[in-house]
Amino acid sequence: MAKNLSIFLVVSLLVFGMVCMTNTNNLYAATWMIGDNDGYGAGIADNANHNFNGYTANYDGRSAAEKTATNGAQYTDTYSTTHSGYAPQPGTVATFTFTGLGSGWTEGSMWFDMADFQASTFGAVIVTYNGILQNWAFNDGFPHTKVRFFDLEQNVVDSINATGELIVAIDRNRSSDFYGFDYAMLSNRIGENTNTVPEPSTIILLGAGLVGAALLRKKKNS
Repeated sequence: MAKNLSIFLVVSLLVFGMVCMTNTNNLYAATWMIGDNDGYGAGIADNANHNFNGYTANYDGRSAAEKTATNGAQYTDTYSTTHSGYAPQPGTVATFTFTGLGSGWTEGSMWFDMADFQASTFGAVIVTYNGILQNWAFNDGFPHTKVRFFDLEQNVVDSINATGELIVAIDRNRSSDFYGFDYAMLSNRIGENTNTVPEPSTIILLGAGLVGAALLRKKKNS
């Protein structure tokens, strides 16, 4: 019985090792975040409804550091963002700048926690990644927030390798849409591989395998 248990646990360890090898890229995704993922400065959960005023807007939940930021954090935690008469920031373009990215990129994804986009009703924004046009004609509706990721096209990946940076520009383009952002995040992996972490059952399997290996070695030595 003890022998069979030891063999089972050792096999479990080997299976775990194969899983880890398969998911190495997932476990080592690097991310760069602009903003602080604090629910728009109001503790709003991901993909939940907000309670911002849909008539007057002018919500400002930024921290002191975000208000003085220059990398794009100054455009987070507000509603409506870069919207004359309804926003705490001047101008009509929100720019998020990720620097120091180096080269050697083979894939990547952009993540945004965004609120209220209604392109069909109020007009679409113009969005570029390093000057390369993106499709942002979303219709989430009021008062919804949505966490989205966008896998980077090869030409965007190439531009990161060439410049070592990614500049995301969101131009209001005369849209009267009320919208906002909690954060912007860049990953060097595609979206589905960005947030993979070992589940508890996987960790238990690893522990069982290690115990089994120890028991088998002890049995052989005796």
